[in-house]
Amino acid sequence: MAGVAVSPVLIGRQAEFDALRGALSDGRAGVPRAVVIRGEAGIGKTRLVEEAIRSLRAEASPDDPPVVVATAQCVDGGDVAPPFHALRGLVRDLRVGVGDGLLDVVSTSPGAVRTLAVLVPELAESSATPTREPVEPSSDIISDTIEMVVERLSERFHVVIVVEDLHWADALTASFATILATTLRGRHITLVLTYRPDEPATRTTLSAVVALEGRRSIPHIELERLSADDVGGQIEAIAPGRFSRPATDAIAARSGGVPFFVEELVALDGEALPGALRDLLLLRYRSASPQARHLIEVLSVGGDDVDHDVLLRVTGADPALLEDGVREALDRGIIAVSATGYRFRHALLREAVYADVPPGARRDAHRSYADALEHRAGASFSALAAVAEHRAMAGDLSAAFDATIRCLAQPGAELAPSVTAALWRRLADWWDVVPDADVRAGGASRMEVLRRAGEALWHAGDYEEARTVVRAALALPEPSDPVERAAALWWLVLCEGWITNRADEDALAEAEGLLTHREEPAARALLALVRSLLGRHEIDALQAAVAIARDAEDPATLAICLTNLAGRFAFEGELDLAAAAAREALAVADGAVERHRARMLLADVAFFEGRYEGALEIYALMLREALDAGRERGHGAVAMLLMGQVLLPLGRVDESVALARRALQLMTVPLDRSSALRILAEGDVWGDRLEAYAEKRRLVREEMPEVFDVPDEDAGWRRLDLLERLVRVSDEHDDRRKLALLSGALELETVLRASETQSWVRPWALPLRAWLVAEADGVQGMNASIDRGVADVREEAEAVASALADRGALTPLVACVAAELAADARPPAHVAMWRAALAEARVRNGLPVQFVHLARLRLAEALVASGDRAGAEAALAELREQAPATGDALVVRWADELAARAGLASDPGTRVASLTERESQVLGLVARGMSNAQIGRALFISPKTASVHVSSILLKLGVANRTEAAAFARDTGR
Repeated sequence: MAGVAVSPVLIGRQAEFDALRGALSDGRAGVPRAVVIRGEAGIGKTRLVEEAIRSLRAEASPDDPPVVVATAQCVDGGDVAPPFHALRGLVRDLRVGVGDGLLDVVSTSPGAVRTLAVLVPELAESSATPTREPVEPSSDIISDTIEMVVERLSERFHVVIVVEDLHWADALTASFATILATTLRGRHITLVLTYRPDEPATRTTLSAVVALEGRRSIPHIELERLSADDVGGQIEAIAPGRFSRPATDAIAARSGGVPFFVEELVALDGEALPGALRDLLLLRYRSASPQARHLIEVLSVGGDDVDHDVLLRVTGADPALLEDGVREALDRGIIAVSATGYRFRHALLREAVYADVPPGARRDAHRSYADALEHRAGASFSALAAVAEHRAMAGDLSAAFDATIRCLAQPGAELAPSVTAALWRRLADWWDVVPDADVRAGGASRMEVLRRAGEALWHAGDYEEARTVVRAALALPEPSDPVERAAALWWLVLCEGWITNRADEDALAEAEGLLTHREEPAARALLALVRSLLGRHEIDALQAAVAIARDAEDPATLAICLTNLAGRFAFEGELDLAAAAAREALAVADGAVERHRARMLLADVAFFEGRYEGALEIYALMLREALDAGRERGHGAVAMLLMGQVLLPLGRVDESVALARRALQLMTVPLDRSSALRILAEGDVWGDRLEAYAEKRRLVREEMPEVFDVPDEDAGWRRLDLLERLVRVSDEHDDRRKLALLSGALELETVLRASETQSWVRPWALPLRAWLVAEADGVQGMNASIDRGVADVREEAEAVASALADRGALTPLVACVAAELAADARPPAHVAMWRAALAEARVRNGLPVQFVHLARLRLAEALVASGDRAGAEAALAELREQAPATGDALVVRWADELAARAGLASDPGTRVASLTERESQVLGLVARGMSNAQIGRALFISPKTASVHVSSILLKLGVANRTEAAAFARDTGR
């Protein structure tokens, strides 16, 4: 059989090539793209990708960013083995492509170095960054770190990420692929994903594929079988003039239009066509020398890519003889050279050869691989996982059990929770057939082993499967140690909490009963957690749980219990006590997760109290820690959201928007994305962009409606709805339409109040409620229902303000609300109240800057009403100077409108131009000395309407009475 027969040109794929080439060109131009290529085995997915990238490089200009291609080649092995294989290859490709540039982008993040060192140990050796600190268990830290690296590299390079054979992806690779396809973090980046739709996939991989299929923004390229004419073109390109039409037709029919099979059939070079396609694949292998056949068989057992030194040890061959066998396999087109060893030219070849190896020889080869890998494995988690897999495939379950136990104790296991879960489940499956399984497992029971599998699945984010596994553990016979069952019950509670957002009270009660009289520190620590959750609604119960945690001397448990207590204090409005508990939790916490929760509560308390700068400082520290740990998409994105939220009331709107947009890039969970959009939407309202606000509101309502089931998120959007409605009320000057808007605002306020289930959130809507009451003042035609609604809102606002009177940082808020609620006060008194509120705001930052600007506008309105035009002009000048820098275009517009109405700081001609046509007519009649009744008869309007027009004229012209208005009209030629 001849060597490899490959067409020098791509046949029958022009449309598909153009689509992929377009995505690559977009990536090079700075428009990130993701593309999914699907098709059966041998259809040419890899060839299409290679040709498109070759074309991209060939057509590059000197100004284009250099192209770096990194491939994650997934291999058949499910979720158990080999862990990190695909992503390790991707990182190594990146390092080859950019050299020291890879170290440059991770050197600022010790956590990133630690994480990547698990995949590529030589990175740790090349980096000056310490890597000794442990890594927190996580399902996403590896993918998050690689995403960060890709994003930073894409500023200088065009990074092309290729994930081959996604149907075989382990959970980590599947997570990386789907999240990167969703976020497309980076500048010059193209992501290409290939998979076989007809290949059985794991549950995790299937969910990833379904997620990608459902995204309309990601183009899908379907590779169909070649037509008979295209097969003829492929054959002619490979072997010009050598095949007759009948021979070509026979190959087309036998290959079924699959390009790989066409190549294999052409390579027969006149030999008889085999009876089955599997025999076709095996022809190259079976016609090889015995030495080469043995090498090929051993390679098929080793997996996708086998290192040269491992192959040498497994075969036991003389290096020179091994080299001869390798050369023959290469010449026959069966294998290809990889970075460190050898791989099959096509996965179909490996599958066919592996199935052809006799079972006994297959077991012997697996045993030899296990021996070879164990000999060189050291403390490598991934190598020991491969050892365990080979031992199992060799039929030696006892040795596989022992290797799995050693594997699970190695560094790196915490970075692959889905893999460790599968390993723990294997131990449980082998429990009855492995002698002394409990002794081999270090004294653990089968229940504990299954519980650990559930715990790992929980860390992987697969809460439903975790619950299934923990339930299976609890269904086993009672262990000798009740604490083991209590631990399983605790993890069942955690799973149920994530899935249903409710605590499993029965499981908690049973766990409490099992632990109550136990004195071991571990049992006491677990009891503290159980009681902290059981008593989550009672301060006394939570304090008792903290006391138990202190006795257990378990820092992590004590930090959790203290944080739970702090949260309850905050819920009940005891913010000082909440801060004290959170500070103690932070002091004792020994893990990043516990520190993160404690800091978040401390910052939240500062935010609730109006100490925005203090909250920002803590949130910024949380972000720095997350970035140092390589956790930008996890804790980092949460910190960005919180910083964006607190930057708004500080008036740092550009920074707030940048952080919220960055969080949107990083986050995929609907609740998180809704929170980011809510920050942007609030900026839209104050920026006088109500249409943009409405679009974000529609997006959340239609695409992520489930977020409104979360009370805090629901209340947050309802606050914004009320704010938007109040803007429309303020902009409406027709009493009839204004009453309709007020009625709607009252309905929104009622719904908002019902959603404010926690006392500490009530101050957030306090200025809105006062604003609503002020808007109702002086509106004509108020009915009893609206009167009652406004009175109820006033009562609520006064009650909340009274409760906040002793909160120093919130004094400006309380003063502002008092002034807003006093809209009917006499002008001089109202001026004094607004001046006092603004004086408080200068001393403390407890009043959001948007409401500071609104207060200054209200002061200007009160000054106009009191006749102090100079004072009003000064207030508006200060407002116009400060508000634009904080993105508050809305209040600036209102300031301009007030100045126009009142004729402030403008020449006489501008003031006259501000009059409506009707007002100009009325002014002319006023200049002729007519009364309101006379004006009404002359213009066929009522005297009351004439009076309204006259009042408006006096305000716009900046005059005190009709006499001054008449003089103004004569002076300006009216």
